[in-house]
Amino acid sequence: MGTHGLRRRLSALSTVVGLGVALPFAVGATPAYAQAEGILTKSHEGNFTQGGQGVYKITLTSSGSDPITTGVRVADALPSGLTLQQLNVTGPLAWECVVEDTHFTCDAFFGQLDPNQSAVFTVTVGVAGDAPCTVTNTATVSGGGIGPDSSSDPTTITGGNCNGGNGNGNGGSILPINLNGVIPMFNNITTNNNINSPGASNNSRQNFGLNTP
Repeated sequence: MGTHGLRRRLSALSTVVGLGVALPFAVGATPAYAQAEGILTKSHEGNFTQGGQGVYKITLTSSGSDPITTGVRVADALPSGLTLQQLNVTGPLAWECVVEDTHFTCDAFFGQLDPNQSAVFTVTVGVAGDAPCTVTNTATVSGGGIGPDSSSDPTTITGGNCNGGNGNGNGGSILPINLNGVIPMFNNITTNNNINSPGASNNSRQNFGLNTP
């Protein structure tokens, strides 16, 4: 996938941005800046899987006595092995976002977050088939009288060569062989009459258990 830069002004009421999706520009206002305080948190649910998808949630909460207004920027640079597929923004602020394969930046250009209100950025990512087994994703907030501040979210990635190298983390004896994640080729392999010499024979049979993906 190539790099696609998108600069769009987003209404914060459930706006979705996917790579390659064109959205109309909106006309923004520039109210006076207010001194404010904000708390940035970043989270995800469960483990991600090599070759699959994952979802991060970045939340900016107004925690001071003054509202968060324009000029604040939320940014996220994805670690190696993750690719940004979709960005969804909700909350009372409107944002101008630049969205690319590996990162996004969103600048608030209209509206405000009153005390205890939040803006939520839901980030859907694609996980490469050879992604590292652990990554840390860090989001930042700055400007608008806030921070700068950051929030990091360590993430476990399973599958492939992760989890001890067997793709499912079960461990155990080498036999029977678990071929989970491998293209099925044989249900079992049988070798008969390896050695046939006068007056002697050697018969062997080995079954290989196959768990299809």
